[in-house]
Amino acid sequence: MPTTTITVDTDGEQVTLVNIFTVEPERQAELVDALDRATAEVFVDDPGFVSANLHASLDSTRVINYAQWASKEAYERALARPEVREHIGEAAALAQAYDPTLVRVRAIHHA
Repeated sequence: MPTTTITVDTDGEQVTLVNIFTVEPERQAELVDALDRATAEVFVDDPGFVSANLHASLDSTRVINYAQWASKEAYERALARPEVREHIGEAAALAQAYDPTLVRVRAIHHA
């Protein structure tokens, strides 16, 4: 699996979408695949997109999408795109529930 360094910054306009999906364990891999495909096909070319990381819970009941955007406005512009709305609908259909929250990084710690 490729490793990339991602810059997380407490200054500036960058925002992070933390979206926690609740999913039936047998559908977790399907949801991860759908989010991964949509990120590669829909988001990576968006000018406001910075990065996305997908996390699968060890109990197979949750998928967490941690996606960085250049600004709140860039994220909102992306949401207005029809192909993004289609992607959201596909992910929502696979999940039991989801909780998207837009946040700003306030503290960073490293080992």
